Amino acid sequence: MKSASIDGARCKQRGGRGPRELISIAKVTESAERHRLWAHIAILIVVLAGAIATEYVQALFAERSRQASQSEALAMLSQLRSALANEINTILYRSSGLISYVTLRPESGPEDWVELAAELMRTTRYIHNIGLAPGNRLLFVYPLQGNEGAIGLRYEENPRQWPAVQEAIQTRKMVLAGPLELVQGGQGLIVRAPIYRRAKGRGDGSYWGMASVVIDADALFAAAGVADNIGQYEVALRGVDGKGAAGALIFGREALFKQPLAQLEVVFPQGSWLLAAQIHDSARPGWLARNLPRGAGYSFLFIIVVLLLILERLYYCSRGEAMHDSLTGLPNRRLLMERITQLAALHERTGLSFALYFVDLNDFKPINDQHGHPAGDAVLREVGRRLQALVRNSDTVARTGGDEFMVLQPAVESPAAALLVADKIEGSLAEGFNYHQQGFRLSAAVGYAIYPQDADSVERLIMLADAQMYQRKTEMKLSARR
Repeated sequence: MKSASIDGARCKQRGGRGPRELISIAKVTESAERHRLWAHIAILIVVLAGAIATEYVQALFAERSRQASQSEALAMLSQLRSALANEINTILYRSSGLISYVTLRPESGPEDWVELAAELMRTTRYIHNIGLAPGNRLLFVYPLQGNEGAIGLRYEENPRQWPAVQEAIQTRKMVLAGPLELVQGGQGLIVRAPIYRRAKGRGDGSYWGMASVVIDADALFAAAGVADNIGQYEVALRGVDGKGAAGALIFGREALFKQPLAQLEVVFPQGSWLLAAQIHDSARPGWLARNLPRGAGYSFLFIIVVLLLILERLYYCSRGEAMHDSLTGLPNRRLLMERITQLAALHERTGLSFALYFVDLNDFKPINDQHGHPAGDAVLREVGRRLQALVRNSDTVARTGGDEFMVLQPAVESPAAALLVADKIEGSLAEGFNYHQQGFRLSAAVGYAIYPQDADSVERLIMLADAQMYQRKTEMKLSARR
């Protein structure tokens, strides 16, 4: 309360300082909207930067998770490859003993082969049966029990088996066929090896016939640990007849070879298979586990943005409080200058004129001196109410000093209209005031100027309205003396 009366006393001594103070405020307030826009742009930049950083960290996390899963899958496939290759190569190596025996003794017969075949089956796992076909006619099968119907089979007359036999003869190498369905049931792999007579003093002799070793593929795969699902991984194998990636699917899903997490080739002397692995759908981590950095990053970013918006809101709320007079609740000089600047900018686009009124109270200081500051404060509040009652809702009434008020009124085109408003203001403030059953009488001097008719800039408009107010105050003093 005391500060209001002090401002009232200083108002009488300020001379022409008021308009210059308002002009300096205008330079600050002209950029207020730009500052708010830049604040929003800064928040947007924070959001974009936070989103980019979050997605970058998420990409790193996803890539490292994929690499970890890939390394684990490769290790698992490597174990499978090693087990498969070891089992198959062991069978092939031991089978070569029987083939070498027949090569060196082509005149031998079934009675000579029984003991060798029995020893081979005893020392080598997964062999289902062994066959020898001199001249491509199957004459020996061990064990014979359950295979009697195969004796006498001619490979040329069997379209299922002849292609592999023919390939072995042409390449003069072992050929791995299958897996294929066995007559006895289950899956089988057939190793076919061509046998050539060895002539003394010369190289390979003439073609003798074909040796075949049937391997129980189901038992072999089970012993090697090969299955459709291993831990969290789904596994597939392809390469029927040892054709690797070009071969047909052995087991698993074909889709695993389109985008495998990991794949390895199982190589053996007669061909290769291709293993592929992918994380099983049921074992894939949930969305939250897969997007942990994204969830944490956007949560943190959301909190930051909310805090920034709250800070901005608090800033502009406090700024709004700083733009209102605490005693009367009216806009203060800063807010008034923002609105004057906005109207001046609006005139450039629409041609809309506006009037600015300076209102200065006469004989206000004696009220403070004789009746105390509460009485003076009550009078100032009543002045504000009367001014607001006189003008439209679109007009601005501001308290700009101790006992000084200003009114901003858009859409005023003529001096006559402005003079009419000024007279109404002076008349309203000339009416008596009451405070605790004490009566006071005041008067007010009003000066005005119209933009752009009287002044083509905000600075000149303020200075002209202020000068008009002082001229009016002088006229009122001279009239009172008469």
